[in-house]
Amino acid sequence: VAAEHDTGSCWRGKGKQLKDSGKKVCIVGAGPAGLTAAYYLRKQGHEITVKEALPQIGGMMNYGIPSYRLPREVITKETALITEAGVRIETSVKVENPSSLLKEYDAVLMAVGSHKGVRLSMEGNHLPGVVLNTDFLREVNLGNPVDTGSRVIVLGGGNVAFDCARTARRLGAERVCLACLEAREDMTADEEEILQAQEEGIEIYPSRTFERITGTNKVSGVDFITVKSFTFDELKRAVIEKEEGTMLHLEADTVIFAVGQRPDLDETSGLQLGRGNCIQVKEHSLKTSSDGIFAAGDAVYGTKSVIAAIASGREAASEIDRYLGGNGDISEKLAPVDPAPANLGPSPGFAFKERQKPQVLPAQERVCDFKAADTGIG
Repeated sequence: VAAEHDTGSCWRGKGKQLKDSGKKVCIVGAGPAGLTAAYYLRKQGHEITVKEALPQIGGMMNYGIPSYRLPREVITKETALITEAGVRIETSVKVENPSSLLKEYDAVLMAVGSHKGVRLSMEGNHLPGVVLNTDFLREVNLGNPVDTGSRVIVLGGGNVAFDCARTARRLGAERVCLACLEAREDMTADEEEILQAQEEGIEIYPSRTFERITGTNKVSGVDFITVKSFTFDELKRAVIEKEEGTMLHLEADTVIFAVGQRPDLDETSGLQLGRGNCIQVKEHSLKTSSDGIFAAGDAVYGTKSVIAAIASGREAASEIDRYLGGNGDISEKLAPVDPAPANLGPSPGFAFKERQKPQVLPAQERVCDFKAADTGIG
C-alpha cells in the first residue's frame, strides 16, 4: 500500500550524492541486484557503467516474471530512478571475459542472474516442442509469437513452474498440467500461486516422477509414475521410491522444463564456479576468485526473489565502495525522524478483526490477458 501510494514527494532529492571519487565501476547485468548496486555506488561518487546482454534492462523482472504479477510500467518507473542518478546503461552488450574490463574499470560486479534453464537428462528431452522455462518466458515477455498448442505440461513445482503454466493458459492453451516430484504439501511454490493456478483451471499432479517424454518427430506427451517417497541423501542426490502399477500418460503439444535455472557462465569467464554454475565468492564477502571482481544476486546463491537480489546489490555496493577507498556507508536519511504521535497505541479488539485480503481478479478474467491479477489491498 505504501509503495502504491508513493508519489516521491517525501524523499525525492533528499538523498545524498557524494562528490566524484575518480573511480570507475562496471556492472555486468541490469537486473535488480546490478541496478541496485549501480544506484548506490553512483551515490558514493563513483562513475558507473552497466552492461546488459539483453535489449531491455530489468533482468528477470522483465524477462522472467510475467506482467500479470509485475506490471511493466512499475519496472519502467523504478529503473528510471537509476538513470536519473547518473548511471550509464549499455544494452545488448554481452561480456565474455570480465577480467578484461579491469583494464578500463577499477572494479567489476558480476550480477548476471540465472537466465539458463535446466534440461533433465531423460528420454525425449530434445524433441521438438520441449522447451526450457527461461526460454519460454523470455520469448513471451519479448512479445514474440509463441505457439504452445492446446495441451501443455509443465515439469516442476516452484514459482517459475507456475509462471510457465499460468502464462501458457493466458496464451490460449486449453489444458495445462503441472507435475512435480514433491508432495502437495512440500511444493516450493507460494500457496497463493498454487491456489490461483487451480482457479484458472490448471491441473496439478504432485508426487510424480518424470519417466520419459514421448513422441517421434515431435513431443506427444509425458509418462509419469507416482512417488511413494522422495528424499535426498548426504550428497544432495534425489532418492525416489516409486509406487508400482501407477503409470500415467498425459498427452501434450508442448512440454516445459521448469526444474531450475542457473547462470549462463562457463570456465571461459575466468571465474571460479561452484554448485549450479554459481559464482563462488569468499566467505563473508562478495569477492570472487579474481581480484577486483565481485558478484551478487542469483549468480551467487541461485534463484531467490527480487527483494533478496536488491539486498545483495546493496551489500555489493557497500563492499565495493570500501574496496575503492570509501567507508562503505550507503545509508541515507530521506526524512526527519518524528516522535510517535500520542494517539498511536493499542486498539481494543484489534486481534479479532478480520484480516484485509488482496483484491484478485476472478479467474475467468485473469486468464484472458496479462494485466495485473492482484490489484492490492483495497
